[in-house]
Amino acid sequence: MGNGQVLSVKEKTAYGCGDAASNMMWGMTSSYLMYYYTDIYGLPLAAVSWILLVARVVDAFCDPAIGYAVDRIGGLVVPRLIRFLAIPFGITGFLCFLALPLSPTGKILWAGATYIVFGAIYSCINTPYGALAVMMSRSATGRIGLNAFRMMGCQAGSLLVALLTIPAITWLGGGDSAAQHRYGMAVYVLALSVLGSVLWLCVARGCTVRHPPVPVRQAFVGTLRHLLGNRRWVLSNLLAFFYFVGQAALFGFALYYARIILGGTEQLGANIITLITVLLFAGVPACLPLARRMGTIRSGVICLIAQGVAYLAMAAAGASMTGFFLSVALLALAQGVMSPLYYTVLAAAVDDGDPRTSTGSAGLAYSINTWVTKLAMGLTGFVLAQFLSWGHYIEGGMTQPPDLPFWIMGGFVWLPLGAVGMQVLCLLAWRGRE
Repeated sequence: MGNGQVLSVKEKTAYGCGDAASNMMWGMTSSYLMYYYTDIYGLPLAAVSWILLVARVVDAFCDPAIGYAVDRIGGLVVPRLIRFLAIPFGITGFLCFLALPLSPTGKILWAGATYIVFGAIYSCINTPYGALAVMMSRSATGRIGLNAFRMMGCQAGSLLVALLTIPAITWLGGGDSAAQHRYGMAVYVLALSVLGSVLWLCVARGCTVRHPPVPVRQAFVGTLRHLLGNRRWVLSNLLAFFYFVGQAALFGFALYYARIILGGTEQLGANIITLITVLLFAGVPACLPLARRMGTIRSGVICLIAQGVAYLAMAAAGASMTGFFLSVALLALAQGVMSPLYYTVLAAAVDDGDPRTSTGSAGLAYSINTWVTKLAMGLTGFVLAQFLSWGHYIEGGMTQPPDLPFWIMGGFVWLPLGAVGMQVLCLLAWRGRE
């Protein structure tokens, strides 16, 4: 470690709390927001698709703006910024799932406004958090350890959401009707929001900035030009984009896949999300020994090949429960093993660019990466909603049109399989010493 300091388990755990907080709400928006909009709040599919897309377009301004501001102020501002935004993060996350009794147009405007504002707050807290690992340690081993705790926090937050959401909203609401689910959802998300704010405060209190970048006064356009000249940074962002395309499809269509392809219920979909989250979590600890033995890039390629095999097996399994669960288990484990590598590769790319450009642009570099991930989620959500529309999905319907399974399979299997292929190309293009 730089300056002879070793990161303690307590500090790594505090760092992981940030992703736990983010991914409780990220898990809600990625796995349940589309379902909430269509089957609980009763929004039309066309409106849902545009809400998911427009929110991400707005983030195109928020993420680089906060990253650029962090670069200009300096790295020491990061813990203070996280502390300041912890409470607004919880409030805006809660409002996303607060179903106000409005007119059809009012519902669309409310849903769009709350999701856009939450996305902005998410950007302003998660972007500095992403850059924090670089400021806490200069060691590759230290960063892999930090990112392993980060991904364990990520999966812990996602697991909490996957395990509790459907049972909790039914129990808290007192039944299975849309009105009861609306009430149950509001109470449940309120509890998640309070917990999320507390976890963010743990990050601000427990993490130490040991290597703060000095304030950078370079013009935004010049800094961006230097970043775009960093080939590895561009590749790491493409890698993250296609990863989150797959994640958005996997979690966003799980409930629909369970009902339409496997013939189950929403609870089966929640069980699938839970299984995926558990196995993602279980795979994370294997990342460090695999990366030490095989190298970062080779390890990533191996994990991606396993994911591709899993998707092909899933397509071949069709409605077979056994085939599906074996396939999704392999998929989730491979994704869990690989998940810390995305952030490790990004950190290496930022370090690779700094000595040559002297921009010290970690804030902007991570902010654009955050925006890229949310852009992937937004575009994928838009495409998935369009797939439902093209398949003539009936909200809450017991029977569905015969052509709908084709579109569900396309969104849950073939779209993310293509994203896996693109990730392989990104890693193969990553030349030079790891």
